[in-house]
Amino acid sequence: MSEEAAAPGRPLPTSAPRRPPRSARDAALTFDGLHRAITYLMAGLGLFAVTLGGDLELPLRIVVALGFVASWFVDERFWGQPSATRPLNAAVLAVFGIQVLRGLTGSPYLALGLEFATLLQLSRLFHRRSARDYQHIQALAFLHLIAATVLTTGVDYGVAFLGFVLVTPWMLALTHLRSEIEAQHAEPGRSLYEGPSERARQLLRSPRIAGPRFLVGTAALAVPLFLATAAFFLLFPRVGMGFLSFGFDTGRAVAGFGSNVELGGFGVIRSDPTVVLRVTPRGLAQGGEAPPRSFRFRGTSFDRYEEGRWTRSRGTARRLGHRLGYYALSGPLGSGSEELDVVLDSIDESVVFLPEGTVGIEIPPRVSAGRERYRRLTLGAGVDLRYVDAGGLGLRYTAHVAEGVPVPELLAPEAAATYTALPPGQERIAELARRVAGEGSPAVRAERLTAWLRDSGELRYTLDQPDTTGRDPLEVFLFEAKAGHCEYFSTSLAVMLRALGVPARSVTGFVGGTWNQYGRYYALRQGDAHSWVEAWIDGAWQTLDPTPRAFTMAGPAPDGLFGELQALLDAMRVRWNQSVVGYDLRDQVSGRRAMWSWMKRQGLVGGGGGGAGPSDEGPARAARRPTG
Repeated sequence: MSEEAAAPGRPLPTSAPRRPPRSARDAALTFDGLHRAITYLMAGLGLFAVTLGGDLELPLRIVVALGFVASWFVDERFWGQPSATRPLNAAVLAVFGIQVLRGLTGSPYLALGLEFATLLQLSRLFHRRSARDYQHIQALAFLHLIAATVLTTGVDYGVAFLGFVLVTPWMLALTHLRSEIEAQHAEPGRSLYEGPSERARQLLRSPRIAGPRFLVGTAALAVPLFLATAAFFLLFPRVGMGFLSFGFDTGRAVAGFGSNVELGGFGVIRSDPTVVLRVTPRGLAQGGEAPPRSFRFRGTSFDRYEEGRWTRSRGTARRLGHRLGYYALSGPLGSGSEELDVVLDSIDESVVFLPEGTVGIEIPPRVSAGRERYRRLTLGAGVDLRYVDAGGLGLRYTAHVAEGVPVPELLAPEAAATYTALPPGQERIAELARRVAGEGSPAVRAERLTAWLRDSGELRYTLDQPDTTGRDPLEVFLFEAKAGHCEYFSTSLAVMLRALGVPARSVTGFVGGTWNQYGRYYALRQGDAHSWVEAWIDGAWQTLDPTPRAFTMAGPAPDGLFGELQALLDAMRVRWNQSVVGYDLRDQVSGRRAMWSWMKRQGLVGGGGGGAGPSDEGPARAARRPTG
């Protein structure tokens, strides 16, 4: 700067434009940078949503995550060269051909389509040159959201959906502006697929087109969009899983409830804190901590034992009759002394878990196609109770329980031989059984065996599985390792009872209960899965648990901040499934009745300001409820 220009009282020359300092200029967010950030946010939400259903394998998820990050640093102008575009297009076609071949060889088309859709999104993120490419990214992100809507019902999907509600107005507005800028400043003879012109690039690098005010104003469009979505949800409730589900939504795998239970193996059993059952006793006091309580929920039983493996005999399961949603097992409605409300997550085997002393269960009907449809339950041998119309969802039911009620099944004469059968080579175990049980009635001898396994101290509970390769796992447990998990203890008791001529079977279920103060229910985890024995004694199936009382299937419940966060998230999942996933015509009618009752109490409608009468509580349901 010259001395004349810097002299006091003299203005600076006006011919040179005033420009902000370089640091401030670089800090300004350009339109191109803002559009790219919003595009990646939307694409990331779509990719996150499509991984929620569990149909994408972990290696592919890692590849997608690494590619997503790497594509951010690729210069858009690089793809304007044919030498870069052609290999990418060839790779996309090659992946498509591979997916077609995999489909023809039997791979599931749904998973193949999801894999191709995620990889196609990666190719678009790498190949973003013009507004058309950004529109393709936007369309693929919506496709991923639709796929997630079909494949998952978790609360994490709700987070992704709310993110879409917020980001969509930004994405639509910015993409439209970019398209207009590229079209108005296009060079003659240059295709828009080749990318914007140099003049358009200059405008896209401007920080003046869109800024914080633009984002705030555009985000305001999300409010009516969300309200409209909520109104549609309330006015048009779910009446079924929908034709897009195709039955692909399956539950999580939980060991011990399939077609067999096998001893042996080597290593440490994995403890899993994932909640499977949530139990709320009726009449539980509001507020404060609930008393510690342990529940025993029976799942299924196994009657055949051979070579260290329990299996179930194949028999015809009969459909269990009901009276307006009450399925009686050993007594009519009202015969139980306690009612337990149960929320069961969807697992790979649609087993209905029954607490001890269950006389019957009550299940509200589902609403499908505008009609109430009662659940279909089948009852097989060994009290194998299952719900047929799973549809990828869990089950909510009320168990009516009476103390001291035995397992609701008689021992058929033709089944007695099955429950006392033993494979060859059990002589050593039979000799041990006779020595420990001594003389006496079947009840006395069974109690002695149970006490020896559980309380003598000769056997130890552990999650470490002994090495039984090539040997009888039960003999290794009883005579060598003398340590094992619950299935070793229960199998030992069942085999020893059979050696004495007492019918016995192995039973799997859950034992435990951890109080969740946020959801106000007792939670039973996958790690609470347990195995015990039912023996035919004195004309009834009696429950015998030979596992040491100090056993801990999954370790103590997580405590501290992590444990509190887990409990809070699980309570949120329950509320989400109850209020959103399970929302149907019944909930809509109940909501209208509650609103009408509130309006009457406020004097806004006719009928006085009194409390809700019988009609407000649901006369149809009251008339349908069985009385015994």
